Amino acid sequence: ASLCGMPSFAGSALSKEAVARVAGRAAATAACAALHGRPAHFCLVFATSGHDPQEVLAGVREVAGGARLAGCSAEGVIGKAASEESFRAVGVLAVHSDQIDFEPLLVRGYGADPAGVGRAIAERVRAHWRGDEFALLLLPDGLRGSASDLLAALDAGLPRPLPVVGGAAGDALVFEGTTQFCDGEVASDAVTAVVLRGAGRLEFALSHGCRGIGIERTITAAHGPWVETIDHQPAWQVFRQFLDGDPDDLNTEGAIYLSVGLPVPPNADDTEPLRIRTPLGLDKANGALLFPGGGLAQGSVIRLARRDPDAIRSSARRCAERLARAGKGEAPLFVLQFDCAGRGKQLFGSRTADELVLPLQTELGGAAPWLGFYTYGEIAPADGRSCYHNFTVALCGVYPES
Repeated sequence: ASLCGMPSFAGSALSKEAVARVAGRAAATAACAALHGRPAHFCLVFATSGHDPQEVLAGVREVAGGARLAGCSAEGVIGKAASEESFRAVGVLAVHSDQIDFEPLLVRGYGADPAGVGRAIAERVRAHWRGDEFALLLLPDGLRGSASDLLAALDAGLPRPLPVVGGAAGDALVFEGTTQFCDGEVASDAVTAVVLRGAGRLEFALSHGCRGIGIERTITAAHGPWVETIDHQPAWQVFRQFLDGDPDDLNTEGAIYLSVGLPVPPNADDTEPLRIRTPLGLDKANGALLFPGGGLAQGSVIRLARRDPDAIRSSARRCAERLARAGKGEAPLFVLQFDCAGRGKQLFGSRTADELVLPLQTELGGAAPWLGFYTYGEIAPADGRSCYHNFTVALCGVYPES
């Protein structure tokens, strides 16, 4: 994309090369080809956990030179008509822009003090505040810290509200560790953020395809990320009522389709009636369920929700339609897709690209550079504030403005 006198160009590519440095170099080379010889100012990099991230970034740097870099580890990467959840895959978005600036930053110590990290990011944004900031991209560790506390502190500390979008870093569904990238730095237990400034705007849309089931319920005991009781019953006892047989853990068949929904206020500017959260751990001793990301406090009203592959497909398509309408017929400079790790091959197998990725790109015209990853939690505004989601797709289009 380019505007007269204010050129912006972007390209995206994936690589499945087995050697990390080669994969980074190959993806960056293909992405930078769309810049038509212009230098990359910014590269966004997602890599699955079979690759050494330092080597991936070294390969990207061989091509992108002095470009600012940001990114994280991922359960899988998403590109044009492609969905790769293999152990070794890399995705790169390269941008050259004289009208949009990208400032990456990294803050450590997320698990111990997520609210403090949120305040620290806000302080660093304020320190370089120009007044033309239009979005903040956030990539936290997906296995540590409360994203809900992070986002609340960040919202409170920013000079004015900004759309905050992104996803929590993942690994190969082994839940052992994730990494965050910022320029040449690789960290864990950290948050990478990217401030977007200049003559641009960000539009986004959300969808999940989950349907509420049963009556509304109340969380009656919770501690940190653990929900202990629902309606004064062990949380697992309530949850398992909607699973077939007599399951004793979350690995049972059918558990992947069951989530918790937080009702969205009826006056909220949101097209989904529920905000979805998914349990990722069970304490068998007391029946408590673990919801990484926090935000499910005592007194919260919830409904159980069931995932429906057909509804996922149709709601995702409507999500892309909403983004296209928000774009007012303009072509985005690039599109970012933050999608739950439970919505890819676990549901659609080898047909994920055809069933879930390609239809979204077709709705948006199919031409825009496109990069995404399968996350351990999605971040996008809902009911008027920055929110953490599960089993959701957040589509984000960045549009240059004259």
